[in-house]
Amino acid sequence: MPTKGIHLRPTLAAVVLRAAVICYSLFLSCCSQRVTLYSVDGESWEGKWRHARDETGLMQISGSAGETLVGTFKPVSRQAFFERYENTFGTGAIAADGPDVSAFGNAFAGMLGGSNTLLDVAYGENFNPTSGKSTQMVAGPLFYWTANLQSDRKTTMQCFLIGSAYTGHGLGRCKGTTGKDYTVEF
Repeated sequence: MPTKGIHLRPTLAAVVLRAAVICYSLFLSCCSQRVTLYSVDGESWEGKWRHARDETGLMQISGSAGETLVGTFKPVSRQAFFERYENTFGTGAIAADGPDVSAFGNAFAGMLGGSNTLLDVAYGENFNPTSGKSTQMVAGPLFYWTANLQSDRKTTMQCFLIGSAYTGHGLGRCKGTTGKDYTVEF
């Protein structure tokens, strides 16, 4: 004699909760991007960053000792970025090619066959041992951010990030409270 199975129907609240968890997981995985910091001595920090409102963003990185730093980054002008960068890491620590037309727009866009006529390129040091290169590069219309990260252990890092508006990827550099420098890939 066959037995009747008991069929439990999920409640509406359970279905909505399950759908919300799936949507939230997809939202987080789609909106956050990877970021990695490398020091000269081989230490690395892994993390994520994502855009927030008003052209700002959020960053969270974790080191091998289990420490996590979080903070926000804010847009700054190209001139202010380079001045602060060189004050922190020294003259010649970063280089850029291309005119700064961000305040005026690109007067030649369209006239000379494309909007990439005046391409900005930035070059920075690279401490990533697996890349095999001592410098890294980012190109495109560039955006410039500064960030201050802090952990619950009172560790802080001051970071400078340059990204490409074309790809969303970029480079940067951070200085920790111990004076240790890290290059950034995102």
